[in-house]
Amino acid sequence: MAEEMAEENEHVLSFYRVRQALGLVALILPFLLIGGGLPLDDHLRDSVSNYFFSPLREAFVGSLFAIGVFLISYKGYPRRRGETFSDQVLSSVAGVSALLVAVFPSLDDCVVVKANESDSCILPEITVTQKLVGVDLSAWVHNLSAVVFFLCLVVFCLVQFPKTQSRVRPYIYKACGYGILVALAMIAGSFVYARWGGGQAFVARHNLVFWGEAMGIWIFALAWLTKGKADQAALALFRA
Repeated sequence: MAEEMAEENEHVLSFYRVRQALGLVALILPFLLIGGGLPLDDHLRDSVSNYFFSPLREAFVGSLFAIGVFLISYKGYPRRRGETFSDQVLSSVAGVSALLVAVFPSLDDCVVVKANESDSCILPEITVTQKLVGVDLSAWVHNLSAVVFFLCLVVFCLVQFPKTQSRVRPYIYKACGYGILVALAMIAGSFVYARWGGGQAFVARHNLVFWGEAMGIWIFALAWLTKGKADQAALALFRA
């Protein structure tokens, strides 16, 4: 009996560690792109996705693959009575969306290079997926998958995660869900303002799309670290 309880406790701890690992990968990604990208480009790129066409491609794609695989393998709780879908279905959709974001890049990111006191643009070579489906369709798949990914996170935070006995954590999850919605609104608003409002220079100068995406990713990380009880794990490590 004691061995069975110990094994069950280990499975629970392993479950928490997977959630914590998922949160840590998401937490580190924007910092990695900022810390690694600034020395290389002397500026932030317009969006997180544009780091696909940069020396940090492996970090961007690798992080998305890790997040996608984690989410697809995440079982979560079984479907409860009255629920439309289970944790597993929602996490699988989010995981597949993350993988699609990784393998179908957005529109070509023009790399600005100083040459003879003038700026010139060097377009990167297109990828295999862009050759197969075309650059425009690849961008549509990328952008639609990114929206689906973030919306799945919103459902997790506002619907699935708050179903806990904790008194405090549901408020954190709901704050995260509304925070991701704010980030999505910021991204959409910046896109509309740049495309049709004449604010392309303003949006690019302040990297509004990048910061909106980074904010959404950081909030996603906070939600999963909270779900993985990272705070309790850190306290236990500190006390040890």
